[in-house]
Amino acid sequence: MPNKGTLAANSARLLAAAGFSFAPARERLFSADPIRSAEILYLRARDIPAMIAGGYVDAGITGRDLVADSGHELRELLPLGFGRSVVRFAVPPGTDEDPRTWHGKRIATALTTLTRRHLAKLGVRARVVPMSGAVEVAVHAGIADAVADVVDSGRTLAAHGLRAVGAPLIVSESVLVAVPHRAGSVRLRNLADRLAERLPVGDTVFVR
Repeated sequence: MPNKGTLAANSARLLAAAGFSFAPARERLFSADPIRSAEILYLRARDIPAMIAGGYVDAGITGRDLVADSGHELRELLPLGFGRSVVRFAVPPGTDEDPRTWHGKRIATALTTLTRRHLAKLGVRARVVPMSGAVEVAVHAGIADAVADVVDSGRTLAAHGLRAVGAPLIVSESVLVAVPHRAGSVRLRNLADRLAERLPVGDTVFVR
């Protein structure tokens, strides 16, 4: 499960409601539940897809956008409904609002794989500029011509002189995922069913 942020809080609430016993993430980075024969690891939400794909954990809770950006082939066992978000392009005034015309433009984002894949679908040859955070400032700083980022209310974008344009790159929420060849196992199906019985636990939206 995620070790911090909105996804962490709601994931912990959901697992507790489903009967799992575990220590808070602030005390250590893993917790064993002998009654459920389970071990819970607290990881960065972005790292969870790779840990699942590598076979280190059986399943994980993270964002759909992070799964898509990881490039790993994982299967959604259950959409969890919290951490809802939309990833969109954003540009300053005076910029062409049609991403299909952005040949040669620089697009700053923390979701590089997802952005490159979307641009390829549009047939656009643009340069993707990786950023780990503060993506909205990229245009003002002259790092990029546009950004691809999580958008909801648009307040943060507006504060940086940007507006969302084009169709969503992805509509995301928290999801329970596993590798395809293990997704149908009895244990994971039981886990998904147990969590499904305790939904919803929240409807927190990433506000940007």
